[in-house]
Amino acid sequence: MPKKDEQRIGGACYVELESLLELGRLSCALERAPFPLFAFREGRSTRVAAQADLFMGTPVFYYFDTSKIDEFLAYRISGEGEEVQLVNSANNASYLYAPVIRIEKMPAQLAAKKEFPDRFMSVAVENIPSLVKVGAYKTLFEEPPLPLFAFKEGEAWVLGTFARIDDYEEASIFFYTHIHEEPSGFLRYSYDKITETTFVKRTDEPGFHYIKVVKLALPHPLVQF
Repeated sequence: MPKKDEQRIGGACYVELESLLELGRLSCALERAPFPLFAFREGRSTRVAAQADLFMGTPVFYYFDTSKIDEFLAYRISGEGEEVQLVNSANNASYLYAPVIRIEKMPAQLAAKKEFPDRFMSVAVENIPSLVKVGAYKTLFEEPPLPLFAFKEGEAWVLGTFARIDDYEEASIFFYTHIHEEPSGFLRYSYDKITETTFVKRTDEPGFHYIKVVKLALPHPLVQF
């Protein structure tokens, strides 16, 4: 059991996403309710971020920097693709809306850390179906599946998810595998044929389940191999 002083927040980890679309997918797709987003000035841009994890007392934010900011991030899957935009009102029922909370000043405790002495333990799984079993186990408890994060490592892609093996944040593990194709927005799978998985851009085909894939701009700073 960690001591209280070890749980104090002394900085945050900010992980850059490849695009605003990735932020929309992370905060809205397949969720019971969209994540709230925090917007604050970062240099000449506005950083829009979702706090999606906590590890060893370090909050983990996934963000995208933009020159435009509004009151909501609107997201929907339309036909063969996804749509995302920042809007002033949430008045179109065909979209999911993540509220954007404007922060005048971030506290010093949530300033970006530059070094991370503690990192997630990494476990390489043999293939994507094994990764699906990790990401999808929460659906057994009627919760959304864990998102898969993807980033380039040399000529290959790392595809993985963060899962806890018990109730303590320091017991989180990054389960991953390497793939040689660039993933699209969702991984489609079926419990009837768990070994057959496909990357797709839509989630409305009957008889299948889906896990969202979120692409990072750079390798995850809290992952070590």
